[in-house]
Amino acid sequence: MKRSGLITPFDTAEQAARALVGIQAQMLPATGLALWNRTRGLDRASFDGLLYSQRALVRIWGQRQTLHCYDAATWPLIFAAFRDRDSWMERLLKKRGVEPKAWLATVERIGRRLRHTDTLSRDDVRTEELELDEITSQLWNGIFVILCRQGLACHAQPGPRGEARFAHRKVWLPDLEWNPPSGERANLELARRYFGAFGPAHPRDLAHWAGITVGRARRWTSGLGEELVSVGVEGEELLARRIDLPELSESPPGREAWPVRLLHRFDPLLLGLKDKSWLIDPQHYRKVWRPAGHVEPVLLMGGEIRGTWRYLRTSKGIKAQLDPFFELSAPARRAIAREAQRLAGFLELPLLELETQIGS
Repeated sequence: MKRSGLITPFDTAEQAARALVGIQAQMLPATGLALWNRTRGLDRASFDGLLYSQRALVRIWGQRQTLHCYDAATWPLIFAAFRDRDSWMERLLKKRGVEPKAWLATVERIGRRLRHTDTLSRDDVRTEELELDEITSQLWNGIFVILCRQGLACHAQPGPRGEARFAHRKVWLPDLEWNPPSGERANLELARRYFGAFGPAHPRDLAHWAGITVGRARRWTSGLGEELVSVGVEGEELLARRIDLPELSESPPGREAWPVRLLHRFDPLLLGLKDKSWLIDPQHYRKVWRPAGHVEPVLLMGGEIRGTWRYLRTSKGIKAQLDPFFELSAPARRAIAREAQRLAGFLELPLLELETQIGS
């Protein structure tokens, strides 16, 4: 939690995104709240500015082939680490026996078009005369995934109706130094950063986080050599960075001194390790990690998940509902109410209601 920025915040959102090797960004409000929970003085306008004006954050597909926000300087590293992995669409095309040459020619054509315009949406691509065959015409929405894997496209500012729009890297970030390392060097650096954020961990945790095989994760950890050392954690042998050993030997304060946090869906703390038993009582696991990969927002108290929560955004303000796993003390309720008020402030709306339902 300390290295995650949940106890001592980072000075900038870029530092937070870099330290955590990206923030999952399937849902941008959740991304904003993950960074707000970890960054001093971050507000919603600043978050939007970092994405669309300053462009210090970039939204692309990364680990687990899901959307993440990274600091812009990390884009070459992510490209190098995952460029040898086919996207879901490319795998589907191969499975269906579609000739790749025709499809790749279409992708290249869209890439050239993107290079000479500000932004494109999927609808822009779909309405063009692309001469797609019957199969590939159903998969037009995967073009930008491939262009991103090629290091050419990223998410731009959404359109007026909220539709996703995409920009070419050289248009969106013309001054970005494009210096991708070799795949091997990129994989080692990714593993190095992972253990810096989430260690001690097992290779299977790295595999879970990155969306790779355990065998590949073991090759990454072996490649780090003496940078990693074995440590015992509750009877299990895990790996940690050697430079982190002094910090790992520190005694944490009593749990009552740890801050209360309302973490949104897919928060990095909830995704970094495969085994969640250190974070939640197993009887409540399925209340947070739900079918189809869905992860609920959680109440974090004393370094543990003590409930779930959600909010409804209306034109007048925020209505929040808290579902704690246990009866809450009066001090805990006050701390949660203060945190809910802070969260509403980030969303730039008043907190109208905070309802608590035990055991729902």
